[in-house]
Amino acid sequence: MIFIKKLPKIYQNTINKQINNNKKVYYINGNSKQEIKNDNMNQNQIDLVIDGIFNDDGFAFNIPVIIKTNTKTYETSLITRTNGYLLTFDKHKIKVSDIIYIQRKNP
Repeated sequence: MIFIKKLPKIYQNTINKQINNNKKVYYINGNSKQEIKNDNMNQNQIDLVIDGIFNDDGFAFNIPVIIKTNTKTYETSLITRTNGYLLTFDKHKIKVSDIIYIQRKNP
C-alpha cells in the first residue's frame, strides 16, 4: 500500500465583498391564496376559492372557513369536497351551488 503523506492544497478564492443572496426573492402563487372580499360571489369565484383551499401545498384537512348560503352562515372546518358538496367537521353537508360566499379563516 502506498500512503500519501502530504496532499496538495485546494485553490480557494478570497471573497472581498458582502454577499446578500436571495434577500429579496419570494414566490406567490396567485390562485392558492386568493381571497375575495365581497359578499356576493359568482360560482366561478367560489370554485376558485375552494380549489385554492384544497390544492394548497399544506395539509388539506380541518381547514377553518366561513361559508354563507342563502339560509345559514357556517363557521366550521372543511374535511373534503365530494360530488358537489363540502363536508365539514360539524357533520354538515353543504351543496356548493348553494354557497354565496366562502372565505378561509386566518389561523
